Amino acid sequence: MAPNTYNDVIVRLNSLETNAKTRQRIINGEDREVVIPQMQEWVRQCGYELTDLDRLNAIHVAGSKGKGSTSVFISTILSQYLDSNDELHEGAGIKRLGLYTSPHLRTIRERIRLWTSAEEPFSHTVISEKLFGQRFSQVWELLEMERKEVTDRPSFFKSLTLAAFHTFLQEGVNTAIIEVGIGGQYDCTNVLHQPSVCAITSLGLDHTDLLGESIGEIAWHKSGIFKEGCPAYTVEQLPEAMLMIKKRAAEKNVPLQIVRSHPDIETAPLGLAGDFQKINANLAVAVAAEHLRTMGYLEIPCDIMAGPLPLKFLNGLKDASWPGRCESRQQNGITWCLDGAHTVESIKLVGDWFARTIQQEMSATRILIFNQETRDAVQLLLHLRRMIFNSAGMNCDWKPFSHIIFCTNIAWSKDIDFDAESKAMMDTGKPVGDLDVQHNLASSWQDIPGESHTDVIVVRSVQEAVDFVLHHGSKAGTSGVFTLVTGSLHLVGSASQVLDTCL
Repeated sequence: MAPNTYNDVIVRLNSLETNAKTRQRIINGEDREVVIPQMQEWVRQCGYELTDLDRLNAIHVAGSKGKGSTSVFISTILSQYLDSNDELHEGAGIKRLGLYTSPHLRTIRERIRLWTSAEEPFSHTVISEKLFGQRFSQVWELLEMERKEVTDRPSFFKSLTLAAFHTFLQEGVNTAIIEVGIGGQYDCTNVLHQPSVCAITSLGLDHTDLLGESIGEIAWHKSGIFKEGCPAYTVEQLPEAMLMIKKRAAEKNVPLQIVRSHPDIETAPLGLAGDFQKINANLAVAVAAEHLRTMGYLEIPCDIMAGPLPLKFLNGLKDASWPGRCESRQQNGITWCLDGAHTVESIKLVGDWFARTIQQEMSATRILIFNQETRDAVQLLLHLRRMIFNSAGMNCDWKPFSHIIFCTNIAWSKDIDFDAESKAMMDTGKPVGDLDVQHNLASSWQDIPGESHTDVIVVRSVQEAVDFVLHHGSKAGTSGVFTLVTGSLHLVGSASQVLDTCL
């Protein structure tokens, strides 16, 4: 039976196996090599041949840090070439552009974006409730999910991936940027048959319980997206990682290029904050140029990094937007710094960004709102604290934060469960509102030498954390308040929702 409302569609989606349960099955030893054959079969059941995915001319992006940002930069560059009247291009050109990313901050629909015009701002590209409901329901019916046990259905992420492919194919997309979920080799997005170009962003030790304990093992998984003859690009990596990427490229006969820095990007305004975004922007420029040449845009130079960047590239880099990643908001004397960093490498970058943000206002009140429930959160906190110290250049008597708030990812104090659109992502298997993790983090912070007297509190909801900051903001006077919200994209998503309502 077809769902009546968008909420009914979300209920169906939440009935699928959650990311946490899928992850645990893999950790418990389930054979990951079945993932791609399963996806291939589900693609066929949706009415497509695997070669139909080639119509997407996909740009496949893997990595540990910056794969979402790089995907956004690529999309906003390529969107400049929609509706192009340039006589120098031949062949198909870009007629309609799609972007598939994960996770989402506020609504599941953020994961699937469509451009039909170069004039569309990034914020207007999220697909509508009607279109999402229509395309997801079609996948549900085609796979006869109502008749299947939960364990026989595609999981939450696999179902969204199938819905994205189905949407793009039905909507006439002929360029799709597809961000890998986890890893690459066994990620369900790797069902792509013949991408236009592949990219690997900066690598670090992420998802080690799934991908391996060494950077070489992680690089093996990430470079699993390489396809024979399909050009691939990456940035400078640790030696062990680069050795593995080059080895895998040679094994698959993949032309691999290591992207160097373009001088224009050193001074060009970027839509995404943080000095580290220059690495992602450089990779995006090289990948976008490769794709445009493949699509018949003859004016794009073979070595885009050697000469001045075209104006459309510069405009695309400037127009990039990625909420919840080095995002700043100012209101009533409070500067909110939001970033969903949840790996050691990314939390270091956030620490540097925050330190640079507060450098001109060192007398301001500094508050941290933090949560992370599935990784080594104590290590993340230690790396964050150390990076802020180093980047700010302060002595050991200085405290990076005067107040620290540990909370769950639940948005509102009245909520007894996660928001419907976040439930499948945030469900870790423990009781909703259980604060054991938060209390342990509070104790760990106060065990750090010099932090025993820091004001550390634990609250259940993001709303309570925001209320605490607003109360202190009203007393801060001219010095102001800087509040960093980090540790989890889910936390940042809830914070964004609360701030949009409260401010």
